[in-house]
Amino acid sequence: MNNTKWNEIFRAFFYDNECHKDNILIRWRTKDLNGYLCPWEGTWSHFGCEPRHWEDIDYLQIELTFENKDYVLEKLRSIHVPGEIKDDIVTIYGYRTDVDYID
Repeated sequence: MNNTKWNEIFRAFFYDNECHKDNILIRWRTKDLNGYLCPWEGTWSHFGCEPRHWEDIDYLQIELTFENKDYVLEKLRSIHVPGEIKDDIVTIYGYRTDVDYID
């Protein structure tokens, strides 16, 4: 996935949610290509405001809850990202090509 898509995800969940909306909790975590899986995080500024090397992300996971599910999936559909939904977690892949786009 390219930098533009990662930036769109960051903008959707940081600017649109944390800065302008009702601040619905949307927790996320990433796994990097070295295998490190970060702990669940609720602050999107940590996802995109620090110096970030998007090319190092294997995948991004977003926790789906009753309160955020429609919002999260609507945003991801509009960005058109490759991933899957399983057990109330949506996983967006950086490099896999064998998965469909979130629909």
